Amino acid sequence: MSDLQIDNPAALRWLLLVVLCGLVMAYGFARKAAALRAFASANLLPALAPDLSRGRQYVKAAMILAAMVCIVLALTGPRWGTYYEQVQQRQIDLMVCLDVSRSMLAEDAGMSMSRLDRAKDDIQRLLGRLSGGSIGLVAFAGKAALVCPLTDDYEFYRLILEDVGPHSAPLGGTNLGEAIAAAVKGFAPGRRAQRVILLLTDGEDHGDRAVEEARLARERGVLLFTIGIGDAEQGALIPLVQDGRKTFLQYENQQVWSRLDPARLRTIAAVGGGEYYPSGQITPTQRTLEWIYDQRLRPLEQQLNKQRQVPRQYPRFHWPAAAALALLVLEMLISERRGGRRPRTPTEGSSP
Repeated sequence: MSDLQIDNPAALRWLLLVVLCGLVMAYGFARKAAALRAFASANLLPALAPDLSRGRQYVKAAMILAAMVCIVLALTGPRWGTYYEQVQQRQIDLMVCLDVSRSMLAEDAGMSMSRLDRAKDDIQRLLGRLSGGSIGLVAFAGKAALVCPLTDDYEFYRLILEDVGPHSAPLGGTNLGEAIAAAVKGFAPGRRAQRVILLLTDGEDHGDRAVEEARLARERGVLLFTIGIGDAEQGALIPLVQDGRKTFLQYENQQVWSRLDPARLRTIAAVGGGEYYPSGQITPTQRTLEWIYDQRLRPLEQQLNKQRQVPRQYPRFHWPAAAALALLVLEMLISERRGGRRPRTPTEGSSP
């Protein structure tokens, strides 16, 4: 049984309870013996309880303790006996860079949605499409922050995504180069997987290293796709809430209009080895990120998927569980009293 594995070794702590029960039983037997000795002398005990077998009591107690040990062993989830299973390995890591600058609050993303809400909705739809692999999240404005490392726990990712907003970035403005660099840094080193960055932004950039960071990312084997959010023609005002009422961002007493910059995003995507797409409905049933995943990323994932044989062990918890059940049934069938005729006392059988 050299291939023995235990799924839940922490369950072994319940053996302490078995030991405690054993001590309680031993204490109970000792107290019972002391009480009998105080009640009658040793030579009268067989006469007072002729059918009672102390040995059988010990056996029944030992069987209960043994059943408890078997139950603990079953709880540990023992496995042994190796077999091999064919598994499909997912080898694609996605890092989503989400622009959370104030310009993303502009409401020109369709259906009366802000750019940030549209981006979040696209990411939520992407999560529903994923069939494997890991996904991370970088929130950025003037600085970038890795708010969710790569994970395959999509429900946890949804919780993080819901809470992301302008407060998630440590500095205002928009720096696309910072976002790309943070995303590349967030990938696990040495992991053999296709790495992809999805950059969701309106394209405004107050930095000057976006193209250079895209080039460096490509040199490290990372593909970069850019998704533009907003209106490239008219744009929109940037709403603010002050003293409970809605106003719009101003600069030098002039309202600030924000527009999507697709040209910049096309350049960044081309240098990063990916493609640029505007956010919206690509097909009647698919939005941008869903389409990118199905048409561009899933083929990469399938090329990198590898089937391999993974050794597994057969679960054997039912064996100690069955032993525990058998011991408890036998314990109930064993009587504490001896079988056969009851021996007579010295006074029985004598004539009056």
